[in-house]
Amino acid sequence: MKLQNNLLTKFTLFSLSTLLLQAAPSGFYIEAGGGVGLGDTQRTKSATFVYNQKYLTEFSVGYQADLFRFEFEERYKSDTLHSANTDGEYFLKVDGKLTSNSQLLNVYFSGYNSSKIFTTIGAGAGVTTLSLGNSIKDSGILSAQGMLSLGYPITETFIATAKYTYFYTLKSDDFLAHGDNALSFTLRYIFD
Repeated sequence: MKLQNNLLTKFTLFSLSTLLLQAAPSGFYIEAGGGVGLGDTQRTKSATFVYNQKYLTEFSVGYQADLFRFEFEERYKSDTLHSANTDGEYFLKVDGKLTSNSQLLNVYFSGYNSSKIFTTIGAGAGVTTLSLGNSIKDSGILSAQGMLSLGYPITETFIATAKYTYFYTLKSDDFLAHGDNALSFTLRYIFD
């Protein structure tokens, strides 16, 4: 009963806070940005690969409709491989890149308060291609993501955002299921 009351209280506070949000300007937009993933391992069926985070890029096109945004996102992430662990104790030095290329459909709940800071929560799903050097490449891996962001309107048509993303890929032929955290900064242009 205590858990139910706690959840009900949180849901009520969230619902009331959304009533205080004002809708962003409606219209089509483009958004581009970059950031870094916070993970450092990727598991395959035969080994665990350790990598150094390099960069990720994001490009989106979408439509803002009052408090909701709908978009198509292209996401690319590239990391430099460092080592591989095949038996749990021994690490082999490896060279190459681990790349992830994703196409996702996203839905956001987004608005701003009296301070003009945009708050956004969103979710998306799509497909990913993972490549490990020139040796392993799996395409069409189902993937999903959850996003939280804060944005500030630089002008009426440009919005700068800081975004946290939890990105998850399901198991594929060669890669095991994997979750990764990322931080990125984007700039959105809303067409008049």
